[in-house]
Amino acid sequence: MKIAIIGAGSGYMPGVIRGLLHRADDLAGTELACHDIDAPHLDVMARLARNMFAARGASLTVTAHTDLEPALDGASYVFTTFRPGGLAARHLDESIPLKHGVVGQETAGPGGFLMALRSVPVLLEIAAAAPPDAWIVNYTNPTNVVTDAVARATGARVIGLCDQFAGDTEMWADLLGLPVERLEADWTGLNHATWASRVRLDGAELDLPSLLDGLAVPGGGATPWRDPSRMAELARALGFLPNSYAKYYFFHDEVVAELRAKGTTRAQDILATLPAYYERVDAESRRPDPDPSRERGGGEHGEFAVDVICALHRDEGRRMIVNTRNGGAVASLDDDAIVEVPAIVGRSGPVPLTMGALPAPVRGLTQAIHAYERLASDAAVTGDRRTALRALMAHPFVRSKHTAERILDEGLAAHRAHLPQFR
Repeated sequence: MKIAIIGAGSGYMPGVIRGLLHRADDLAGTELACHDIDAPHLDVMARLARNMFAARGASLTVTAHTDLEPALDGASYVFTTFRPGGLAARHLDESIPLKHGVVGQETAGPGGFLMALRSVPVLLEIAAAAPPDAWIVNYTNPTNVVTDAVARATGARVIGLCDQFAGDTEMWADLLGLPVERLEADWTGLNHATWASRVRLDGAELDLPSLLDGLAVPGGGATPWRDPSRMAELARALGFLPNSYAKYYFFHDEVVAELRAKGTTRAQDILATLPAYYERVDAESRRPDPDPSRERGGGEHGEFAVDVICALHRDEGRRMIVNTRNGGAVASLDDDAIVEVPAIVGRSGPVPLTMGALPAPVRGLTQAIHAYERLASDAAVTGDRRTALRALMAHPFVRSKHTAERILDEGLAAHRAHLPQFR
């Protein structure tokens, strides 16, 4: 078969290559059509993939493309993992809302909204150019909004991915003193707004409220990925496990103050490290047996995406947490909502498992986020300014119409070059 990787020049690509090697026997004979508009970075990652495959005897071929059409031609799977506008655009997404007292974050809230306005048109272009029976396996953020837009606007076969659940399960295993390899949580809701009220150890359900009653709240500060002190405090109050992005909703004003005091955005922090990172990967890619750094794109990101593709292609019927059409799996959300839930993934696509109603303390919040996401999806597809304003007004971060207007005006002006639908 042929897998097109759109965004193959990304710094996450070494993790994808490792994921492909992890399933190399199952993918023997596959062509990987690597596409990116950044030709130098694409060349580095394509060379790295070829040499890593050759050194380990993997029967995988690599082609590199800066044009979309030949990359998509004949593809059975289209793996999308790119950031329109790059990290410079992410900096704007993070900094513009913060000026107006709102959390600036790359996927949640107004920052994620601005990214959705850029991401969705590109995904629609890809869906239109891809073979009609291809699966679009989407990692491009914000994955819930992007997946919703592609599904409703094109009818293409699309499945949304995010490996946040893996990192959160690991965090909660640490906090609860449980072995992560034996722990399974039913993360349910929307991407970056999931909750787990059912948790199992070796298949046996745990009494989660009792476990959380005795949970100590650790000290220490947050990292870019985790905030265990706030998460433990929140879980004790709720009686179930929150996704780590819940801190932006339940500690919004404190987080705004911290982000302002920090002085740089996460995008700026990453941008400062990327030139040296690509230099190291470039040097490693020229070795006969490359072993690149895992500082970006290690672990879950690559292996999870490749496992989803293998589950689809090989009809594995594997239980995985993915973003897909609700179809009644979450009783509290519309049937056509894109939800993040456990699903059985096989050749016919993901079949979501019935999860029931969302926990009462977060039911209204999650429904509000869904209302925002549907409006954001519509705005990104149509380029309608009024719908865009309504989307921002609907998001729980934004508490004023005038704040929504200011963020929208500034965001549209800053990203004008990447927003063809708003011209």
